[in-house]
Amino acid sequence: MFDYHVVVLGGGLAYTGVELLRRAGLKVAIVERESGHLGGVCLHEGCIPTKLYLFEVRKLFDLNNSPLIECKPKLNLRALKEKKDKLTKRLRDDIERLLKGVDFIYGYGELVEPNVVQVEGKRISGKYIIINTGKSYPQKPNGDDLLQLQELPQKLILVGDDPIALEFATLFALLGTPVELCFDFKVLGFVNPSIRERLLKVLKGLGISLLDLRDFKGGDAYFLYRRKPNSQCINVELSLDEKGHILVDKNYETSVKDHYAVGDVNGLSETAQAARLQALSVARRITQGKGFYLSPHKVPYVLYTQPLSYAKVGFTKIELEEKGIEHSERSLPLRPFAVGSMYHTEEGMLFLYFDKKGFFLGGEVFCRDAQEVLSGLVLSLHGELTLEFMSRAPLPHPTLSELPFLRL
Repeated sequence: MFDYHVVVLGGGLAYTGVELLRRAGLKVAIVERESGHLGGVCLHEGCIPTKLYLFEVRKLFDLNNSPLIECKPKLNLRALKEKKDKLTKRLRDDIERLLKGVDFIYGYGELVEPNVVQVEGKRISGKYIIINTGKSYPQKPNGDDLLQLQELPQKLILVGDDPIALEFATLFALLGTPVELCFDFKVLGFVNPSIRERLLKVLKGLGISLLDLRDFKGGDAYFLYRRKPNSQCINVELSLDEKGHILVDKNYETSVKDHYAVGDVNGLSETAQAARLQALSVARRITQGKGFYLSPHKVPYVLYTQPLSYAKVGFTKIELEEKGIEHSERSLPLRPFAVGSMYHTEEGMLFLYFDKKGFFLGGEVFCRDAQEVLSGLVLSLHGELTLEFMSRAPLPHPTLSELPFLRL
């Protein structure tokens, strides 16, 4: 009756669920608009290339700020772009090898009726449809174009409300480019005020000129407004929110039976880790009859600014206050700790929040490699650990990962 058991519209991180479907013996097709874009935004314009750039620039920062190194190196942007291109190609090829036996159909795909996807005039059907079309920047030039630069600009103007603009600002500032950031700072309203103040201080310390988004007067700029959901290819009456996200239930099923939406296009949590787990949940539901639901507030969020970054999981201080949730707070400045000096993160700080019974509600971290520090807190939240249990965890010393568990 159907051409495939499952048709996946969009070649992003849903491939993690496709691997489970393939192992279960189901016939699966992935429809992707461009043959060179398998792996989606995360692999080609998002998580992987941007963090490669940021981590390489952080190495440069460390070398140039070390009193022990006399020679001060420079970064070859052209060579870095070549490294990025080789890495994304290798990872894309790895995905194709991982999914051997899955049909890849390249071309613009549209859901034209329930269970039917049309690709360049050809119709294919699936018992189950997984929509994984992601999001795109609404305006050019944007962050995708920044990753194509082979020479440093004389000056860089960044405009928008996407937090990744802060990452690009620190990246190019550390490379020596004068940066003007016209940003909607209200999007940082969920961040602990003490951390927000320290973050802005770090940005100014890098020489970044901070302006309100409304103060942008025009000129050559890169526009980093929040990406918009790619739901225009859906010609079936699925329920959408006012921004165009596809509404789903706790099984990630849309308003049409056996049609699922995972990743950025459903708007629940715009992170790669959420997209991966949502796809895995849907695959388990299809193959085993039951998936799982990932509460958005339990998905870790990281802002990879350099040299210090921000990460959070669970509720932040602001969110707890807005929800009226009674809580206690543990704060920790990193300057007094040897590990703070060893890792050049003396300006760092972290905050942990607990309910009346001592159960962990959430944490915010601002320090070097905050994403690594956060991992223990993610497990603490999902494991529903208490303050007492966390205080007895014997973590390796001296490490950044132990920081949240000191002096509880």
